[in-house]
Amino acid sequence: MSTPQRKILVTGATGKQGRAVIEALEASSGTPFQILAMTRNANSAGAKALAAKPNVTIVEGESHKPNAIFEAHKPIYGVFSVTVFAKVPEEEQAKPLIDASIARGVEHFVFTSVERGGDVKSDTTITDIPHFITKYNVEEYLKKQIAAKNSKMQWTILRPVAFMDNLTPDFMGKGFASMWAGIGQKPLQLIATSDIGLFAAKAFNDPAKWQGRSISLAGDELNLADAKKVFKDTMGYNMPETFGFVGSGIKMASKEMGSMFSWFKTDGFGADVKKVREEEPKMQDFATWLKQSSGFKPQK
Repeated sequence: MSTPQRKILVTGATGKQGRAVIEALEASSGTPFQILAMTRNANSAGAKALAAKPNVTIVEGESHKPNAIFEAHKPIYGVFSVTVFAKVPEEEQAKPLIDASIARGVEHFVFTSVERGGDVKSDTTITDIPHFITKYNVEEYLKKQIAAKNSKMQWTILRPVAFMDNLTPDFMGKGFASMWAGIGQKPLQLIATSDIGLFAAKAFNDPAKWQGRSISLAGDELNLADAKKVFKDTMGYNMPETFGFVGSGIKMASKEMGSMFSWFKTDGFGADVKKVREEEPKMQDFATWLKQSSGFKPQK
């Protein structure tokens, strides 16, 4: 008789991080998992694409209302939680999921948060950036609830830096580059969202190593001038740009965006890029991401 596959619930399954986790779990050499891909719309193109994958079951629902999902698919071994900007505030997305996971005997909970100055500093640094504060609060809630409920649930917190994926071949990507320019010569740490999935898969496949561990994740560190050079050397043409006032306008229109880029300039991320890449050699630097994962096409 074959051993039933352990189930992992992946929230935000059709988003970049959720898809990355699913792909990494599929490619990992550890124990196979049955993946429960949570999405608000099971009929979306992204959900249908996931449904065609082996070992993936589409689960329609929302993380702030998780009880029906846990009841229908019990027992669930692991949960990957990502919070996003939505009508439901991010803390309200995560906390009910944490509570349900503890109550239903989930063994390993992986939360993807945000980097705030290095592995040690991020444990106590909150910043004045609203979504950084939110993710810090979720981290604290996760740890405190496990202790308060005397739960045996293991936890891992992943703290990625800025996403390379924000640099897209459209106007929004040009706007990101314009805001990046405002940091000046100070480097910005970056990560490919696909690489977040690699670390989530590590945590689920080797829980003993990853229990109670928080890790800052970055695959490269560049200022915009360096990034432009890498782009030109890799793609054969100049990085698409727009006027500087576009970035300034975005930061003025979004107080949170302005606060975040000001923090990049005064404080900034503190991941140990060399150490992280030693732990996972497959992580993409900026050049590799451009060639393998970005939406840019090389010059022929």
